[in-house]
Order: sequence, then C-alpha cells, then structure tokens
Amino acid sequence: MTHVRTSGVQVTFSHLALSVADVDVSARFYQDAFGFVGATPYRAGGRRAAALMEGTPEGFTGMFLRLGDLLLELLHHADGGPQPDVPRRAGEYGYAHMGFVVQDLEQTLQRVAAAGGQVRTRLQQRFGHGRETTIVFCTDPDGNRIELIRHPDADEAAAHAKFLGLTGIGWPATT
Repeated sequence: MTHVRTSGVQVTFSHLALSVADVDVSARFYQDAFGFVGATPYRAGGRRAAALMEGTPEGFTGMFLRLGDLLLELLHHADGGPQPDVPRRAGEYGYAHMGFVVQDLEQTLQRVAAAGGQVRTRLQQRFGHGRETTIVFCTDPDGNRIELIRHPDADEAAAHAKFLGLTGIGWPATT
C-alpha cells in the first residue's frame, strides 16, 4: 500500500465503491475485463447502516474486488436505481464513495472542512471484542462521498475486514 504524507498528515487509500444494478454481473465484468480478484460477498442493513450510508434500512449487498493495491467495492442497494438528480443518492448506479483509512481522524475531518468539504454522518461500530472503529462519511465540494475509517487497533481492523468478507485479500491498509 502506498502511504502519502502531506503537511504532517499520513493518509492511506482504502477503497473505491460503485453502486451497481447487480453485484454478480459487475464482479464478473471487472474480473473478466481487468483481472480483478473477488472476495466474499457481504450484506449490511438496519437503522445504523442506513443512517451512516444515508440509505434505507433494507440495506445493501456488497463485494470487494482487488487489482494490485486497488480495492473496488461493488454495492447493490435494495432501493437502488438510476436517478437523473445530482448529486446522486447513495444507492444509485455509479460512483458511491471512496474510502480512506486514517490515523488521525479529527485532524483529517478538520482538513476536509477547511478544504470546502462537508462532514455528513458518523458511526461508532465494534466489529470485534475490543474498542470501536469510527466511520465518518463526508463529501467533497462537489458532493462526492468519502468514507474515513479509524480503527483503534489491529485486532479491530482484522475483525472489520472479516465482517466485510475481506479475509485473505489484504485489507485494511495500515497507516
């Protein structure tokens, strides 16, 4: 994984997500066309996931694909579909968000706001038995969604990876 240090802040790229009509069809496309390797599909839903993702409680099905250092997450939202409105809703086909694992979440959020972005939603979630992971969604000045993930330790990061079906394909990146 490539680590970048800018103005004393270390940021590591996490993943890029696309909302799609059918996870299996899209996974096959990226695997066949570009040689991506697929992970295990997962499902998430409920009020907390809906609040974080600004979606519906019916949730979504997801699957990660890897090509080198790039992780591409395919998401099919239960309420998804193409929409002419801009910015797109989280469940619409196309770009959903890009994600970053960050070491200093609060400093990163300050930098997002100072650069013209907007902090949208925050979730504290325990994936293992230790301390909680913090996930924050924000937007860039054009409304493109960005997910910031702060794991408290390696065990929680590994539990989060297991939840997402990523065991064995090398996530999360370490900062």
